[in-house]
Formats: sequence, C-alpha cells, structure tokens
Amino acid sequence: MKNNISYYYNLDISTIHQKDKNYYFKIADKKYLFLKYEDNLDLESIYKLDVYLLQFLPIYKIILNIAGKIVTTINDNNYLLLEINNFDKKIDINEIIKLNNFNIQLELPNLRMDNWYILWTKKVDYLEYQLSQIGRKYPLIRDSFNYYIGLAENAISLVNSVDYKNIVLGLSHRRIKDSFDLYNPLNIVIDIRIRDICEYFKFNFFNNIDIKNELLLFLNYNNFDINEKKLFLARMLFPTYYFDLYERIINNEVEEKEIKKIINKVDDFEKILKQIYHQFKNNQLIIEWLD
Repeated sequence: MKNNISYYYNLDISTIHQKDKNYYFKIADKKYLFLKYEDNLDLESIYKLDVYLLQFLPIYKIILNIAGKIVTTINDNNYLLLEINNFDKKIDINEIIKLNNFNIQLELPNLRMDNWYILWTKKVDYLEYQLSQIGRKYPLIRDSFNYYIGLAENAISLVNSVDYKNIVLGLSHRRIKDSFDLYNPLNIVIDIRIRDICEYFKFNFFNNIDIKNELLLFLNYNNFDINEKKLFLARMLFPTYYFDLYERIINNEVEEKEIKKIINKVDDFEKILKQIYHQFKNNQLIIEWLD
C-alpha cells in the first residue's frame, strides 16, 4: 500500500502502519490517514466545506490525488487521504460548543440535517417495518423496541411544535464518539446548534460517565428560548443511542446482548430527562409522564 499511496499522491513515505482497514503515516511533522471509504456521502460538498473551514478551524484536510480526485480506488476499494495534524487533541464540551457556534457562510443543502421531523419520522417508520420482518430473531430488541419508539414519538411531537424562524444553524456532526470525529470533515453536517451537545451528553451517559453536574451547568449557562428548549429536550428524548446499536446488531457487528447495557439504564436516564424537563417546564412545554 505504501507504493500505491506514494504514486497516487506524489509523497515520499518511509514507514506506514495499518490499523483495521486504514493506513497511517507521517512525513516530517505532518500526520496522514489513508481512510477506507465505504459510505455514500456528497463528497463534493464535503470537500467544498473542508476547503472553506480550513481558513478558520483545525479541520482535517482532504488531500486530492494526482488526478485531482477526492477518492482513489485501489484493488476495488475506495480510499481518501486526510491530513490529521490535531488528531490527538482532547475532546471536551467547550470544543463542541465552539464548533457549533461557528457562523458558516456557505449554502450546502446536501449537508443540512436540520429537518428533524422528517428525518426522525422516516427512521421510525423504517425501523418499525424492518423489525416486523425480522423481530423473531432478536427477542431483546423486540421486547424493548416499543418503549424507545415511544420516546421517539414524543420527540417528533415536540419538534413539530417548534417555530423555526429564529433557530440558529451551525457546524454539527453525524456522531461524536472520540476526538477523531470532531475534526473529520466526513463527519461534519450543518444542523441546529444543540444537536452535538445533546449527543455528547447521551453518549457519555451510556458509556457510564456521570453527566449530571456538567448538564446542569450547561443548562444554567444557556438562556434558551422556548423553541430551543423544545429542541433540546426532543434531541435528548430521541434514542439515537438505542437505534445506532440496533443497527449494529442487525448488521451483525455486535451481539444482541449488548442492548442490555442500554435497557438496564432506563430508570437512570429517565431521571436525566425529568431533570431537563423540570428545568424547562412552562405552559408551552408539558409532557405528562415527565412530571
């Protein structure tokens, strides 16, 4: 692979090491990742955003090959090259907020993911149909599924009541699991600015990190209007953590028993939801089961 990368990118590589499906190497003080690309994303929009953001933020740089292409095909596999100089930078809530509040001046409709009502409704409909076809194979999912669909329907109802006129969009991410995700241009989308912070809190909670104090501090610091409160609570209600794991189980990436780690934390997470609800509660935001 070293010779292929050297040829397609005109780089002089001395050593290279492989981790999973990807390759890492260093030239002088620059670090690179030759990433196996298996998604179906709008790479032209992602590249345009990457070039723009590199003027302001330490986003990973997409390197074009000698033909000026984003993707390089080697042995029927697609790859792209990223310069990842800040890969080891620690992720924290302040870094997330900084990116979320970045005022982007580009029109990139294919990267917008702010219509939560449509996206979530389609997802719930698809998952309900899928489970009706394969549910017998997954008893733990079958027995827990309706509860999480109920959470999702609560979230969908909330976002459908939002007035979006003054809602702020910013840089967001498909998911943030580690520091690599934060600056990876393939992971960046344009969405409502509270998306990431909610996913950050949910991810930490279900990875056994105590979020209570940090969540309370965040809620007290931010003066949300009623529409942002609805969106924040909706995003916390929507069980991305469950649906993500569900899809990994269905795709045979992990065993079904992993879903127990989420199911066993139902009561504790409901306490978090109630904490948020009582912080936000007013006559425009009433969810009886959270009272």
